[in-house]
Amino acid sequence: LRPRSPTLFVYFYRRYCWLLVAAFFNVSKIPERIQPGLFDIVGHSHQLFHIFTFLSIYDQVHYVEDGLAEFLKAPLAAPTYLGTVGYMLLLMLCLAAVVRRFLNVADLC
Repeated sequence: LRPRSPTLFVYFYRRYCWLLVAAFFNVSKIPERIQPGLFDIVGHSHQLFHIFTFLSIYDQVHYVEDGLAEFLKAPLAAPTYLGTVGYMLLLMLCLAAVVRRFLNVADLC
């Protein structure tokens, strides 16, 4: 995996680290398990879960903004026939296969 931008790479992986820390605190109930009654109002594991989830969303906003800025700086590729009509035809083929499958199931009942 070669990142285009080291900044995006850091934001992306740091976001998932924050989510893992948030999940750890939410599942383990660490502060209130160590000292019951002390963390009833401030420092509860659910509060820590929300703090670390916020940090992950904050990093996500940064990497989306930076990625969008990089995308807007790059020259746009010209659309191709395969990239436009080809995808539409492939989608129509998949939808037709799903409809045919459901029609065959209805005939069996």
